Amino acid sequence: MKVSIKRKATILTTSELATDHRLHKLSKSLEQAGYQCEFVCRIKSNHLPFKGTNKVHYLNTIWQSSALFYLIYNLRIFFFLLFHKTNLIISIDLDTLVGCGLAKLFKQSKLIFDSHEYFPESPEINKKPWIKAIWKLAEKFFIPLVDIGITVCQPIADIYKNKYNKDFLIIRNAPSAKREIKETSITSKQRLFTILYQGAVNNGRALRELVQAMNFIEEAQLIIVGSGDIFEELKKLSDPLGDKVLMTGKVPFDKVASYTANADLGIALLEDMGLNNYYALPNRLFDSLHAGLPMLGINFPEIEKFINEYKFGTTIDNIEPQNIAKAINKIINNPSQLKEWHENALSARKYVNWEDESHKLISILKTN
Repeated sequence: MKVSIKRKATILTTSELATDHRLHKLSKSLEQAGYQCEFVCRIKSNHLPFKGTNKVHYLNTIWQSSALFYLIYNLRIFFFLLFHKTNLIISIDLDTLVGCGLAKLFKQSKLIFDSHEYFPESPEINKKPWIKAIWKLAEKFFIPLVDIGITVCQPIADIYKNKYNKDFLIIRNAPSAKREIKETSITSKQRLFTILYQGAVNNGRALRELVQAMNFIEEAQLIIVGSGDIFEELKKLSDPLGDKVLMTGKVPFDKVASYTANADLGIALLEDMGLNNYYALPNRLFDSLHAGLPMLGINFPEIEKFINEYKFGTTIDNIEPQNIAKAINKIINNPSQLKEWHENALSARKYVNWEDESHKLISILKTN
């Protein structure tokens, strides 16, 4: 039965809407629960055009990064929400929770905190003690104000429960079961074996080591789909390798699937740079599973558990370039194993989908 839309939900984020698929899936789920959704995001230089139907409010912060950006953006969020009618405030990650939490103090709106990562221990701030201390203070003050907490894996939920006695729903970022997948054979479909990294091109993703590993891998191409803080550095590092490394830059989320479906091996390697990385469950694991793409991951708990549970890849215990190359060469030289992983991934798709994941949130919202 179709639910009449009477209430408004406002999703606040620092992410780029054209490249963050989870935000759009979240908005559709909220609509199923009876909410009319809108986005609030920052004006970002060189952002890709947003093609969705939801209303978007852009907030200008002048600064694109640094502490001043986060200060100004959260102040702008606070004043926007203070004078804006909404029934449900959805804060995406800790970097928007301060503004959303302050508004919650003055409004009757419910507050959802959707924590895609454990922000205080993200690689960008984990080695900056005073900045990390500020975010931990923000977390300590504002998480108790949250009405519904959401996160991506059990270890992060456990951190919030142990520190603040706050229960968080686990909603993994799986693709929709209705998403069309272009079926591809995992063997001999391309002249070169294709290795795919998709996601943010930032510190902590073992991307420097991955590029260097290509020096020891023959008849293969690495495609890096995404952009981020170390994009230009990585481009210079990969230049001597020529066509062995292709960097696409930003790609809209509706276009990324074509890269995933036509690759031979996906990559989910991370550096040990704090609890955020250690307990990470990257989006690309779910996208790869749905595309039938085998994975090479790091043996951190959640990554290893996911790959082993669905038997669609393997993990390594260190990210030295030669060790990465050794693992990939072994995979290239074992096409029967690669085909088995491909088939296992396709078989597992029916057990991992957004509809099942988001049902937990929809049920709570419909009864409140």
